[in-house]
Amino acid sequence: MHLIHRLFAILLFVLAGLTPVSARAAGEVLPVALAGNIAGDSASTRFFIDFDSELPVKTFYMDQPNRIVIDIGEADFEFANGKALEPRGLITDVQFGRIAKGRSRIVLTLLQPAEIIKASMSKRLDHDTYRFLLDIDSTDEDTYSALLEEQRKTIGESGLKAHKGDRVKPVEKKEPGRFTIVLDPGHGGIDGGATGRGGTQEKDIVLDFAFKLRELLENAGPFDVLLTREEDVFMSLRERLSFNRRSNSDLFISIHADSLRQRYVRGSTIYTLSKKASDKLSERLAESENSVDLVAGLAVEEEVAIVTDILVDLTTRETTRFSRRFSDILVDRLSDKIRLIKNPQRSAAFGVLKAPEVPGVLIELGYLSNAEDEKLLQDDAWHAKTAQAITEAAIEFFSYRINQ
Repeated sequence: MHLIHRLFAILLFVLAGLTPVSARAAGEVLPVALAGNIAGDSASTRFFIDFDSELPVKTFYMDQPNRIVIDIGEADFEFANGKALEPRGLITDVQFGRIAKGRSRIVLTLLQPAEIIKASMSKRLDHDTYRFLLDIDSTDEDTYSALLEEQRKTIGESGLKAHKGDRVKPVEKKEPGRFTIVLDPGHGGIDGGATGRGGTQEKDIVLDFAFKLRELLENAGPFDVLLTREEDVFMSLRERLSFNRRSNSDLFISIHADSLRQRYVRGSTIYTLSKKASDKLSERLAESENSVDLVAGLAVEEEVAIVTDILVDLTTRETTRFSRRFSDILVDRLSDKIRLIKNPQRSAAFGVLKAPEVPGVLIELGYLSNAEDEKLLQDDAWHAKTAQAITEAAIEFFSYRINQ
């Protein structure tokens, strides 16, 4: 196992360069989005947002699904009216937030193909604010395809690839007897994840929990703990996988707090990777989590074959065994402290768990669609005892691995 792990580390050192998520400079004040609105119908729609300062702006089209993406300088979105950008007309969904350091993004999902008639950022008359204005008209599939083709000729792939930036430090050589654990707070930036009935956002809950868990892990054992993100910034699935591999990690824990149509469902769930989902609920959750790149205005990239299928297959078998073992231990530790969903050990094809050489699980802490779970997910005492159980599970897991 260790030889295969090292082979992967060498190969992926060459193929994936990442650097750590850097925190925002102390005292830095970002431009603020103050207000916005969407008006019109399925023939013609107007979209605008007012900012307190001027920002660079770039627009482009995407397909599968049809979207208009607006890239601007980094900004905070602080709308007084929570329904200011409620979808209507040609726009069926609106996502906005940070996409990378120094850059924010707005993604408009379209009801049908549409063409940009006007896109501008200008100072408003008699105001100290700047308005980004977008006018779009309905068009046909052929015209939309022509717009995409012309765009490829002039600006290439545009926003199809996530901006990696400086995300991960070069990995230092491990001390004997120490283990690296990567915690992956789901979502972030433009991708808020699930939203609770009380307005709680998944991306905030899981980041707060990851900080608490890191602290306990570092104090409890010979663990070096890394976070895929340490601030409210978007990371693509490929970036999260590359971070995990590049970190030469021994265990990967992806942290989530999803939402379901069935509001009565509550409790924590532990997922491992499998080609076929263990049940319909797991299948739907995996599909949702695997589509986050689309939410952020990215195209889903196909996996690139890095090494031979035989090596991947041999590695995956052992990794799967360790992942399931950690899941067993985790459920045992959590069951004494918090509520678990019925049949808490489940599996599905979660993209974020597809590092074949690293054991990993995806933890749904609870479901924000359930009022009781939403309340617990904001409770510091609940965070503390849950993080303590996961820490105890990690200690037992690595004791088990050492003895294998």
